[in-house]
Amino acid sequence: MVLVSGSVQRSCKRFQIDFQCGSAPSPRPDVAFHFNARFDESCMVGNSFERGNWQHEQRKQDMPFRKGHPFEIRFLVTNGSFKVAVDGRHVFEFIHRIPLYRVEAISVSGGIEVASINFQGPVRSRLFGGRS
Repeated sequence: MVLVSGSVQRSCKRFQIDFQCGSAPSPRPDVAFHFNARFDESCMVGNSFERGNWQHEQRKQDMPFRKGHPFEIRFLVTNGSFKVAVDGRHVFEFIHRIPLYRVEAISVSGGIEVASINFQGPVRSRLFGGRS
């Protein structure tokens, strides 16, 4: 599990957290999971980036974040998907398109201030349906 704690800047339009297959700035690495909160569209988007191309977006019309407020995002990484909870509420699931073993880095960008990023070993959680 990956836990990201921080706060949303009042001027935030979007922010993203990417589970990347490398960290070189160029060429852009593949992205196994692109989590993008879009205040300007009141939605969350999940996607992957492979061989220089974005794949099909998965959108959810929900905005669990509030500008100017703190948050905690939990990414539960299972064999089949990334499950996302914000402030204790399950909000998004993204089925793997790229094998997990390829993920080497996490990138955070956009209108948030990150207080911490923590990693925890395998867990079973009621929050995510009790399965890992």
